[in-house]
Amino acid sequence: LCEPKRDLTTLCALITGDARLFSMFRRDAPPDACPFKGPFTFSYSRGHGLCSKPASTIDSCTSDSKLLFKYQACPDVQGTESSGLEGGPGLSEEDKFRCFAWERARETEPKLAYRMAQSGDATCNGVFSAYDGAKTLKISRAGSYSGCEFPHWVSRHRHWHALDHGASYSVSHRNTTLRLHHTRTTPHPHNTPSRTHTLPDDDTGQGVPSQLKASTEARMVCSMRREAKPYRAVFVTHFTTGCSSGYVCTVFYRRNGHIIEMQQGSRAVRAMDACHPMYFNTSTAPHTTLTSNAPSRRACPLVGVWVAGGGECGRDVTHLRAGCSSLHSLNFVNACPKESIKQSFVCHGNWDEDGSIYVVASPDDHPAHRYCIIASSRNYNNNNNNKHSNKSSTTTTTTNAGGGGGKMLQITAHAHSCPRHQVPPTTTLSINFTAQGECESANTPSGTQRHSPHFTTTFLLYILLTTTLNRISHVHNPR
Repeated sequence: LCEPKRDLTTLCALITGDARLFSMFRRDAPPDACPFKGPFTFSYSRGHGLCSKPASTIDSCTSDSKLLFKYQACPDVQGTESSGLEGGPGLSEEDKFRCFAWERARETEPKLAYRMAQSGDATCNGVFSAYDGAKTLKISRAGSYSGCEFPHWVSRHRHWHALDHGASYSVSHRNTTLRLHHTRTTPHPHNTPSRTHTLPDDDTGQGVPSQLKASTEARMVCSMRREAKPYRAVFVTHFTTGCSSGYVCTVFYRRNGHIIEMQQGSRAVRAMDACHPMYFNTSTAPHTTLTSNAPSRRACPLVGVWVAGGGECGRDVTHLRAGCSSLHSLNFVNACPKESIKQSFVCHGNWDEDGSIYVVASPDDHPAHRYCIIASSRNYNNNNNNKHSNKSSTTTTTTNAGGGGGKMLQITAHAHSCPRHQVPPTTTLSINFTAQGECESANTPSGTQRHSPHFTTTFLLYILLTTTLNRISHVHNPR
């Protein structure tokens, strides 16, 4: 009732000490971060006894403002049977809100981390402390992930990006957590992602896509290390998407200092089951190829000149010149009637696996973009492939066009990752090539050839050895 004749002080004095309290919740208020993060276990009581076995759990969601409480039922405690989802979608406004009171556990309770009380409706009535409420909880810390860290060659860069920049991973929490961010880019007319504005990178001073400011969409926490080698590491990770979580077998491969690959299985409820063949199969799990923000230039493989098909002039690309204009260049050219470069790539790293050579490269006209160029050869010498299938090639791969001899390659380019199985190419680049011979250098006198790095290295070693032998001969046979 409105009483305009009375002032506010007089009206407030009429409220008695036991007057009913009304709880109001602002619907469009921005969320706050939760006061603590999982994982936790807890026991709870609804007034009919403590339900502690089996233990209930609290997991953090990818959003810091959400926690997922999973209540377990106790057969010998009344009122612990499942009765639906609290706070979930499809509920009325009043059923979506609850009032909580919490406090840190006292020193006399070393096994507990927190105590909490929850209201029975959308008010704070009856919740006078963390010990009083329609539901009370005793919260303990679950097994932590301390001691488990990702390899140093993963944490060397704070940010890793998919080839098309459609997804990015950031390393955080002292190399124990990878956060996945999906980004949106505008497709390029030639099936390449568009340029993105960049922000300073914490570890390199270079740029990282501005889309990393978007919210985290998934989180991987290092839970258990199963295998650690210089070029391969296997982990069990606690994987969370939204408020759904589980344990995933995750394998990292080091290709070079700026390129890694990752395989992941499906989610398991228990950590011990994550790498079981039921949840993870290394031969069928897809590979995710990731690069640092500014990968360095590396020598290209397949050094020499390759001719497309029969070399017909009707083709858009008639030749491939690998490592010719520079050690780190792949030039797809049309030589009819005058040679012109149709597409030029800069190599950032390569490795061989199961008879195929994988090259991560970026186009000259869009250096921020990445592609995986796969070269498959029927007569490629793969006697030792199984030994090196998980190793990166730190120098130019020995397969080259020198000497011709009918070597044949099928080259395809992929914009998203490096697939291991036959999949349609995600770019227009898919050509069969035949080896033609050594590189011809326009910077040398007519009639000379630019030799491959292996020939140059051998020649320099020959000069060094000859000089050393001459010196030894001079010492033992003085004039």
